[in-house]
Amino acid sequence: PAYVVIIPKITGAISLICSAYLAKLMISEEKKKPYHRLLLNISIADVLSSSVVHIIGSWMMPAGTAPLSRGNLDTCDAQGFVVQIILITIPYLNASLSTYYNLIIRYNWSDSQIAKVEKNLHIIPWLLGVLFSIIVLVAKQIVPGTWGCWFGNTQYPPDCDSVETCVRGWNSSYYFWPIFVIILLGPLYVAGSMYLVYSSTRKMERRMTRYSVNASQNSSQRSRKVMEQSLLFSAALLITLAFPLVEIVIAELGKPIPIWIHVLFALTNPLQGFYNLLIHLRRGNGFSLACKVPRCFNRESAEPKKSLQQTSATTAVPNSAIVNTNKDTTTSKHISSSVSFALEEAA
Repeated sequence: PAYVVIIPKITGAISLICSAYLAKLMISEEKKKPYHRLLLNISIADVLSSSVVHIIGSWMMPAGTAPLSRGNLDTCDAQGFVVQIILITIPYLNASLSTYYNLIIRYNWSDSQIAKVEKNLHIIPWLLGVLFSIIVLVAKQIVPGTWGCWFGNTQYPPDCDSVETCVRGWNSSYYFWPIFVIILLGPLYVAGSMYLVYSSTRKMERRMTRYSVNASQNSSQRSRKVMEQSLLFSAALLITLAFPLVEIVIAELGKPIPIWIHVLFALTNPLQGFYNLLIHLRRGNGFSLACKVPRCFNRESAEPKKSLQQTSATTAVPNSAIVNTNKDTTTSKHISSSVSFALEEAA
């Protein structure tokens, strides 16, 4: 149906606007950190994806292969080349972002340490995308899909049965499955990294709780903020890839793909720019940019100090207990300083 190729043009336009605005926010940051540069890179990739893959979409497919198709094999190859870059680059850029979170939170890296590896986090995803795009283009593996051209495990024309009659996609399985596995490694790495971020943050917060009076609630809030932001970026990627993967599995089983799967694909897949913008704006209180995360943490961390002062002013304790409290407070400050540094860097 025509609406299956029209819906991605609408959702792609929404994502394009959101990614362009997010890129503007990242560029306008006065003190740019690796987080801002990585999110800018992801936004640039999504602008390319939204425009070429979703908004232009079926217009570049060979005429007659899909609703609104007006192109030929050359335009199909051009679009498929970009699609293949995006299919690898975006998941691996998200993997770079999750790597950044791990280095900051789990290993307590500073900006100067991250600067030594940051170029790799930006360049490697694009190099992988371009490399495999060249492979599928030279091997003539780019074929018309549902609403655009990509490398699929099919032949074109669909009824061809030999290398002479198949102008695209002959022996496609030799190329499709290795590249598919490489693409799949990106979101799997993201999911694993986000679990490590969460578990590491919770471990630090539990250590703080042992040495801090009334710190449990504040620690939980900090852990939740970091955990939610990192997991939401991961979830945004997984949502965009969920229904494409479902379609691939159904197609490989030789069964017809239901229309509702196509519709959900068209609704969710193009919107990563929209998801990323909401997640970034969510860093403060609600969707306000006025409250930056480090500043919010500083406000919260003032409460335990007040509680300690009130406790010491109203409660008489033995000298030995005071000594132990001082030791615990020193340990608490040390751990709190490390956690606060990690959270500020991650924000």
